[in-house]
Amino acid sequence: MLSFASAIADWFRDPSSTPSTGPRTPLPNTTHASNLATFFCLSRPTPTRPALPPELILQILAHPTRWLLTHVGTANAVRVSNKDLPIITLPPFTTEEIKSLRRIIFRFRSKDQGHSWDRVNHGTYGGSWTWFEAVVRSGKACGPDGPDLHGALEDKVRKKFELQRNRHAGMRFEDYEIVFEDGDVRMTELKSLLSQGDVLELRACARYPAWVNNVDEAKVEVWCLDDLGKRR
Repeated sequence: MLSFASAIADWFRDPSSTPSTGPRTPLPNTTHASNLATFFCLSRPTPTRPALPPELILQILAHPTRWLLTHVGTANAVRVSNKDLPIITLPPFTTEEIKSLRRIIFRFRSKDQGHSWDRVNHGTYGGSWTWFEAVVRSGKACGPDGPDLHGALEDKVRKKFELQRNRHAGMRFEDYEIVFEDGDVRMTELKSLLSQGDVLELRACARYPAWVNNVDEAKVEVWCLDDLGKRR
């Protein structure tokens, strides 16, 4: 099978100068393939413009609309009481992914148990004992990642980032979206903590027996700058 770069070169070949050896290879329908095609086109001169230098093309392709969705983790409904439960664990990061990491999006739909004795804080985020955390920890422990190994892995945690508290005594599920963006303080710290083999978890947390974190659904997306030298 041809590589993406070879497929793109085949697609854009000049039939008058390069003999055809058969039908053109269809381009893969991916952002990575689109980025390669863009790089190939812009690096060639046309009647209306000169060829662009590679450095400028790479700056163009660094725009967020050209980033790659490298990891997606999802979770279905779960009820968490008086503990911290990993509900999404992403695959271990590679060194290349850490270097190219640009955005992480945490989405979840949740509420607490819907009642409490602390009526002063009802309807606010004050005095809430249910919340979500993003956790960076080593992924080098033996066995599969998941809730069963939570206790054994706790000492391997590098950092916990509190993301969001549930509304105190909330009666309805609410949708939350928290974004770590390249350049902001949390993303800078997270990238400085990550090393190859580390994993990122989304944890649903609840403290004290009467508090319940009701999670309807959750999702984590990891977006990275395209490494044009890699095949996807």
